[in-house]
Amino acid sequence: MKSHKYYLELVEEIRSLVDAINFGTSLVIVEGQNDEAALREFGLKTPVLRFRGIGHSETLFIDEVSQDYRGRSVAVILDFDEEGLRMADRISRELEERGVKVQHYFRKAFKEILLREGVRHVEEIRAIKHKALF
Repeated sequence: MKSHKYYLELVEEIRSLVDAINFGTSLVIVEGQNDEAALREFGLKTPVLRFRGIGHSETLFIDEVSQDYRGRSVAVILDFDEEGLRMADRISRELEERGVKVQHYFRKAFKEILLREGVRHVEEIRAIKHKALF
């Protein structure tokens, strides 16, 4: 069993990563409302667009983001299940082709943290925080 100290350090690692996102990106793309809420609980202040539940196509979503964020840095932080991995790769590639600077480091760092804990969904960082509190 992992120690309380381990989870406190992991929470601090996530907070530091979120601080870096706040400093280094203009936008964060997530799958849904729960992912956004979880990141906000860790201090995310950067604007967020939710990919799920937007009511229009992926192509239109990518077109709108690329129009508004061409030449700017964006983090794509989708889940790390099979669907999320495919979507993140596709969205990142399409945005980069349209001149958006996708910051891959942040996604890789979140993936490393979540997979270390055996979870694949961004919203599950809340459970890590809960373990640190109790």
